Amino acid sequence: MCPRGPCSSCEYFCVKTKKCLRPKESTHNKERQAHKGQQVLDARMYDAPKADASTNRRQVAVLFDGSLEGFLCILYAYYYERISPLMIQVEGLHQMTLDSEEYFVTTDYDKAMKVNDAIIKKISPAAERHLVYAFLSEEEDKFITIFRYLVLGFKVGPLVDDHLQEDCVLRILKLSRYVGREAHLLNGFCRFQETTSGIFYCSIEPKNYVLPIICEHFRDRMMNQQWIIHDKVRGKAAVYNGETYVISDVPRSAEVAFAENEDRIQELWTTFFHSVNIKERVNPKVQKNLLPLHFRKSMTEFQLR
Repeated sequence: MCPRGPCSSCEYFCVKTKKCLRPKESTHNKERQAHKGQQVLDARMYDAPKADASTNRRQVAVLFDGSLEGFLCILYAYYYERISPLMIQVEGLHQMTLDSEEYFVTTDYDKAMKVNDAIIKKISPAAERHLVYAFLSEEEDKFITIFRYLVLGFKVGPLVDDHLQEDCVLRILKLSRYVGREAHLLNGFCRFQETTSGIFYCSIEPKNYVLPIICEHFRDRMMNQQWIIHDKVRGKAAVYNGETYVISDVPRSAEVAFAENEDRIQELWTTFFHSVNIKERVNPKVQKNLLPLHFRKSMTEFQLR
């Protein structure tokens, strides 16, 4: 007999054979329904949701040495040492916290290169460029923002930059654009002066740490000439010997001895700059937009005559 009642009232009743043709439920379906019902019962009894993988991680305040390689090692520790950074700070410049455990990540070059290669392959080369540019910015909370951006990138892949609804993605794109624009402008606004040793010296005062970026440009542009680019704000200088360059710490007020004819060359350049200027077409507003005032401190043509 049909479980719903007399077969004559069942929708599966056949008049010719006078039999119920209702298909029987398979044993697999019964076991699956029973298992599902047991899961619902257990959830109601213990009020226990599904375990999240992130709950197994140690919630720590991460410290590192401040280098890009050290930061990449934090990502390595996140996946292989099961830590979850609440904040990321540079050792020696951090603020101590009472409610979280401090965890120092040691810099390992091999681990950093593995993470860097994974970023290029699994996310995109553009994400690796955003990482470097945002890391060179002077924003206080840049480390945790970059970290969240890369973790999201490993989840969604090359389309991470399309997730503009995520705060970390939007913030990283803005920082990358801001640092890249300043580096691009400095490529044209650097003014070199010849020293007594024949090395060309240039001083800059950028808002961000763009020295590693512009060094790549001038290494290709002035490959046969020895030069020094001095970042007076951060006390660092890039020294190029004609083959390779190194970035080292230099006093901000370092004295430089210039060549005897350097004053004459600067005077000629300044005279040329002012002579080609058309007074009737001067537009200070447009000039400030194309050439911000903070770049003019180290430009020869804007020095007092």
